[in-house]
Amino acid sequence: MFISQLKPLNQAIQQLFIIGVMGLGQVATIQVVQANTVSTQYYQISAGSLDAALIQFASQAGVELSFEPESIQSLKTNGLKGNYSVSDGFNTLLAPHQLQAQQTATGYKLLAQTKAQARDMGQLKPIDVTVSGLARANNGVARLPVIIVMASDNSASEGTNTYKAKSSRSATKLDLTLKETPQSVSVITRDQIEQRGLTDINEILKASPGVTVGKFRSDEIDVYSRGFYVSNQQIDGIPLISNAPATDSFFLDRVEVIKGASGLTGSTGNPSATVNMIRKKPSKEFSANVSASYGSWNNLRQEIDVSIPLTTDGSIRSRVMAARTDKESFIDYYQNNNIAAMTVIEADLGENTVASVGYQYQDNQPRGTTYTGVPYWYADGSESNLPRSYSMAAKWGTISQRNKTIFADIQHTFANSWLIKGAVSHNKSEQFDTRASSFGFPNPSTGTGMDTIWATAGTDINYKSTSYDLYATGPFQLFNRRHDLVLGYSHFNTDTVNYGLSAVSDDSYTIEDYRSYNGNIPKSNYYKNGNNTKNYIDLNSTYTTLRLNLADPLKVILGARYTDYKQTTEINYSTYSIYSASTETTDALTPYFGVLYDINDQFTAYASYTDMFTPSSYKDRNGKYLNPQIGESYEFGIKSSIFEDKLLFSTAAFWTKIKDVAIEDTEYNDAMREGITNGTVQTAYVASGKGLKVEGFEIEAIGKITDNWNLTAGYTYVNSISSVLATTLINIPQNQFKLYTNYTLPETLFTGADRLTVGLGVNWQDDISLKNVYGAPANAANNGVVTQKSYYLVGASASYKFNDYFSATLNANNLLDKKYYQNLGTYGGYYGDPRNAVLTLRMKW
Repeated sequence: MFISQLKPLNQAIQQLFIIGVMGLGQVATIQVVQANTVSTQYYQISAGSLDAALIQFASQAGVELSFEPESIQSLKTNGLKGNYSVSDGFNTLLAPHQLQAQQTATGYKLLAQTKAQARDMGQLKPIDVTVSGLARANNGVARLPVIIVMASDNSASEGTNTYKAKSSRSATKLDLTLKETPQSVSVITRDQIEQRGLTDINEILKASPGVTVGKFRSDEIDVYSRGFYVSNQQIDGIPLISNAPATDSFFLDRVEVIKGASGLTGSTGNPSATVNMIRKKPSKEFSANVSASYGSWNNLRQEIDVSIPLTTDGSIRSRVMAARTDKESFIDYYQNNNIAAMTVIEADLGENTVASVGYQYQDNQPRGTTYTGVPYWYADGSESNLPRSYSMAAKWGTISQRNKTIFADIQHTFANSWLIKGAVSHNKSEQFDTRASSFGFPNPSTGTGMDTIWATAGTDINYKSTSYDLYATGPFQLFNRRHDLVLGYSHFNTDTVNYGLSAVSDDSYTIEDYRSYNGNIPKSNYYKNGNNTKNYIDLNSTYTTLRLNLADPLKVILGARYTDYKQTTEINYSTYSIYSASTETTDALTPYFGVLYDINDQFTAYASYTDMFTPSSYKDRNGKYLNPQIGESYEFGIKSSIFEDKLLFSTAAFWTKIKDVAIEDTEYNDAMREGITNGTVQTAYVASGKGLKVEGFEIEAIGKITDNWNLTAGYTYVNSISSVLATTLINIPQNQFKLYTNYTLPETLFTGADRLTVGLGVNWQDDISLKNVYGAPANAANNGVVTQKSYYLVGASASYKFNDYFSATLNANNLLDKKYYQNLGTYGGYYGDPRNAVLTLRMKW
């Protein structure tokens, strides 16, 4: 699988990409001729409103269409299924209503035949739909607004009032609906983010079906899906640097979670999931969104979001966003101050080209942080059941993070719906870690046992990364059928420098009685001690996707990604006169195969397969990186679009096998902890040759049950059938269920319809357990195995819309005040939040 001989293939694919891009203009001319003559292609448009059917048909045909929405808003259609030319398709949809589509020099316009005359219904452009305000005819008389069908982001969720995304490119780079994508895809839209009060990406992922989020130390989060750690996070399809602050949700239009391996669009084929965060874009009209919220533990947050057209026609526009959060916690001594800001300028460079540039900034300054959690046992081995507020942190302990990102993209759409897009991002991130920690098992009678708080070391880490992605995609005709192709190239590099810190003096403090500890210990002074680590990663990928329309109900997606990966590490521990340098290079070809079959208008069956290739970040005891993890993943499922295509219901079964899974080198690591050996690697790993097998299934529903009723729900089962050494799922729930639904009441006692919206959420998971707790008492309860029994959490929300501009939302979480471990750590457990609530006042105009 990893063979250097594949490099000529990489070069060939790159040449094919360049040839394809250069030929787009010629292909465009051919396609326009075909679209405007008698060529046919397959269409499947569901029965429903005529205006929605016309928009869908024009978008799929790649033609321009304009009409006045008021004139046909009450009309229905039986839909369209089969092979049609553009003119025949329009005639089939419009003939029952005595309407026709007249071809113009640039597209089509809808004509309504009346007794006196045929009325011109306007003309505009394809793909996204917005409604303009009243326009003025030459005589100054107001006429009805026209549908503006613009070549813009058709998948934006902001303002749609739905939990179901229109489409997604995250899995294949093809603009497909979720039903047309042969993988499980969960989307958290802007409406859901606001209604549920989700303030950052970690809270969004907690709400996502099939995703497990566990607290690691006091400020860090581990994310898992399908039994594996989620390492692939992107923003606008560009890889996101690790160790950056959790992305503020205020920047985001939506978050797309592609379950399973994503070998086509992910930087590596990780078997868990790929998380793609999609930023908001400026609008052509002025809009503003201002909010303030206050909640439990003095949780105060303010947001402002303003979109401003910089020209009268909105062809150049900007958007400025800023948010500030200041909050304390149920955990003693912990508090956090976070500032987030972003600005974007977008411009139409002609009718078919859009470019944007932006800057994003986040500054996260927590206090009262610690490495360790809550002890599971007392010194006598009995279960501790310590209060959720327990903390042995120093009030000044911190892991501060600052992140700056410059990003830009440009997109051009050709006349035949071919598209070429380029995006680039440059990121700088700083992390300063000086957490103080204590570990032990307290004596409940005397208060001793938590002997020492260590504050002798820390880290100062600087990250830099540059990413860019360039791809072209569009349709082509073959054997009288329309097919789709993607050709792309991406690059990602990171440069990390980790400076070791030491305290000026041996700052360790004895704790006489943990019960009277108050977090007030002298602050340590740190200096760079010369023990530094440098790490550089360079990753280049070429990818292609081909979607073949083999028959009316049958689609096949073929793809491949060639990856060239290089990682260099330099360790310089001047304190110990230790220096080492190592370089890892590898390449891999990751194939992808997907097939979809439309059983009928509602149900689609699918299957997909991909190889996996994940370079290892783990080292053995000699400081050498382990071999990349390799494997394969299969998924089979059925997707159904019901309730007039408003609700998507899906089921999926998956099976994954991975080799060379990293597991701890316990012999070496125990010797390091006990001071028996002094190596350059603090925690070493070995590769498990037998690997890891995981299987399971998922059930998910997302969208609208009625116009006033939104729903997102998912159940996930994950089972590990791995070797004993590589059993990694013991700390991840085998069964998990998440549900959130809200309903807008049609009438209230206080005012008219559509004012009050109520919501209810339930999260449930079964047991998780952990053995191998560091330093566990010899007589620890349950033989030293910690178990968090199954639990469920109930939340609720209520939102009241006072008028078109002003609203108030109350979100309450853990209503039953369950006490539970959100995560089980080797050095203690981490409690989940007790009962809490947040009130948000929001104004939009």
